[in-house]
Amino acid sequence: MKHTICPNCKHADIEDFFVIKDAPVHSLVTIKDYQKAMEVPRKDITLTFCNNCGFIFNSTFDTTLDYYTQGYEDQQGFSPTFVKFLTGVTQKFIDRYSIKHKKVIEIGCGKGDFISLISELGHNSGIGIDPAWVPGRTKENPNVRFIKEFYSEKHGELEADCISCRHTLEHIHDTYGFMEIIRKSVKENENVVLFFEVPSIVRILKIQAFWDIFYEHCTYLSPGSMARLFRATGFEILDMYLEYDNQYLFVEAKPVNRPSNKIHELEEPVDELKALTKEFVQKINIQLGEWRKRLLKYKKENKKVVIWGGGSKSVGFLTQFDDIGVIDHVVDINPHMQGNYIPGVGKQYVGPDFLEAYKPDIVIIMNSVYIEEIRKMLNDRGLDPELLGL
Repeated sequence: MKHTICPNCKHADIEDFFVIKDAPVHSLVTIKDYQKAMEVPRKDITLTFCNNCGFIFNSTFDTTLDYYTQGYEDQQGFSPTFVKFLTGVTQKFIDRYSIKHKKVIEIGCGKGDFISLISELGHNSGIGIDPAWVPGRTKENPNVRFIKEFYSEKHGELEADCISCRHTLEHIHDTYGFMEIIRKSVKENENVVLFFEVPSIVRILKIQAFWDIFYEHCTYLSPGSMARLFRATGFEILDMYLEYDNQYLFVEAKPVNRPSNKIHELEEPVDELKALTKEFVQKINIQLGEWRKRLLKYKKENKKVVIWGGGSKSVGFLTQFDDIGVIDHVVDINPHMQGNYIPGVGKQYVGPDFLEAYKPDIVIIMNSVYIEEIRKMLNDRGLDPELLGL
């Protein structure tokens, strides 16, 4: 399967620039059986650049697979660091647009952390829409309800003052079609405020963050390509900003009846982003080579090495280095991850308490934002291994 036009702007002037071979097609599906985990298919990731709008996407992404209805596990709310961050950005958004006593819809609500939070903080009524939602995973709130479905134009019949969509667009192949559906849903209501959050491809390219490239992410957005998509589908950018060590790109927007020509200062030109892709290609093999050398050294020295942080990042990391055989355990504080086997890799997730007896020498942390939180959890268990944060 090869996609030959840009899903973001429908132009055909695209070119491949990097390939990751044999990546597991799932990273967040919960699998209780080792053999079933190892049977998860592997496919190539082909990063492709659009010379028209600067969009980066996996042009060999298989759109026929079921990614999100088989026990998809993406909840981050078990981390105090993350909860503090999410509460802060949510409160700032509520205050800026007076999202109080309003109707809020979240597309791709996951287990419901954000829609529950924004409803509680702003005394709003919320609706979360997601086929992977699981009852009982968030605190009960009579003002919040969930629809266990994929978002579609029919949900436009639901009244909304605010539509949020966090960490969902990067899983959507046809980004243009998806935003068109949202624009049709809001109809003539120009008072709706949109609140989107996606990983920033700019950071991934600049630091060659290969662990943030995995199959379930078929879409990689920058401020420029995101803003061009919004304008092309009938929205105007109100604000854009980066948070969480520049990992996450936030977009606030509104629907307009005439094409917007408002350009945000954060937007980068297409040629600037293309230059970053070329720099990425020049440096990525050096980055991968240095990690391989380091891990081989640990193996030779019989070091006990673990990864902390399950899910997509660990799958992206292990896709490159599992063949070395030095990493046997992946730690995650989410109890719903523990005991499951990593798709396509076969390692079993363990909880932090496992490390008390295992006593690792090296802990590779999949997101350096959490270093101090993890250091404390290790120290509380009488452990002081070397920490390497990505």
